[in-house]
Amino acid sequence: MSHRSFKVTACAISSLAVGVLGCGSSASPAGATAPAAAADAASAPSADPGYSVQDGNNLPVPATADGIQLETPDYDANNVNAAHMIVQPNQEIFLCYYITLPNKTELDVGQFQSWMSPGSSHHFIVYEEKGGSVLNATPQPSGSIQSCGVASGNWVYATSTPGAIVSSTMPAGVGLPFAAGEQIVLNMHFINTGSTALYPKVKLNILTAKNVQYKAGALVSFNTSINVPAATPSGPGKQTVNGTCTVTAGSKIFSMSTHTHKHATAALVNFVSGGVSQEIVHTGITATYPAEQRNGTGTDWEHPGVSLWKGPDFLTANSGDSFTYSCSYENTASSAVTVGETAASNEMCMAVGYYYPAGTVSCQDTASSN
Repeated sequence: MSHRSFKVTACAISSLAVGVLGCGSSASPAGATAPAAAADAASAPSADPGYSVQDGNNLPVPATADGIQLETPDYDANNVNAAHMIVQPNQEIFLCYYITLPNKTELDVGQFQSWMSPGSSHHFIVYEEKGGSVLNATPQPSGSIQSCGVASGNWVYATSTPGAIVSSTMPAGVGLPFAAGEQIVLNMHFINTGSTALYPKVKLNILTAKNVQYKAGALVSFNTSINVPAATPSGPGKQTVNGTCTVTAGSKIFSMSTHTHKHATAALVNFVSGGVSQEIVHTGITATYPAEQRNGTGTDWEHPGVSLWKGPDFLTANSGDSFTYSCSYENTASSAVTVGETAASNEMCMAVGYYYPAGTVSCQDTASSN
């Protein structure tokens, strides 16, 4: 059986909007339920979404009929792109790898699988470069790698677990669409705290959905109000940022998570329905995590909470329902921590997830001292 593997050097960006609600994935415990409106169980997908993290030192290439693999090149000092794939001691770098997908017709994604080499990999985010996004990107030659601070486009996938195969699966009959020949970007973050040079590697499998009935959308919030004051003699500087997001009534959310950096002490997502607020994702130390949250997730910023909901209703949003999200920070440094990509001196606050059928998402973000 033949396989396809593509060297990734493309920045495919898909941040639905600055301040729009976002995505994650987690396995729901048996019997767990979530708020839901009446649904058409006869037509709605019922197979559960999935999220898994498995130890692994490589990511196999999928069969041609199942999908494609994008792979960063091995380090080569004589290659203008591959020369980027080295992290020197005590260095932190951000790279964008741009690639134009080979599909000649629309491709519906049923599953993302990813793998990052251990040692220097911190995280990578996949964006699609799509017209109409708040942060439009400029197309680049397919296969090129560039240094980049903040990527742009529409967010579609992210992971922060090196040395493992991470899988995020859509429900049966649901696909996240990529247009024919669309360019995507891998926004990669690497840190080397050791004394020798490291050579990072990132792989992403894009597996096609089967028998697609519904198109999925990504929900992404990105809070721009972060400005954590410097520490004082009395203690660390503190701040909490938050926001409220809505999706089209009837949307079925099946996955939700968060993304921050190391200054975060907590990142929460709540579902507000009928005036009642229910915590659905919790990242940070706590005695009890939401029932929908996958076991082993949510302990800290490097292992964010991931929640999944089962079909056929999943987590259905009615008219007037909303999501609220918040991130709290403590800063022990002598200068303020602001919004940005650098893990050492910047912070992020994102709630991220998937839903269907694809529709509209609207978010407003705020900030307050605490």
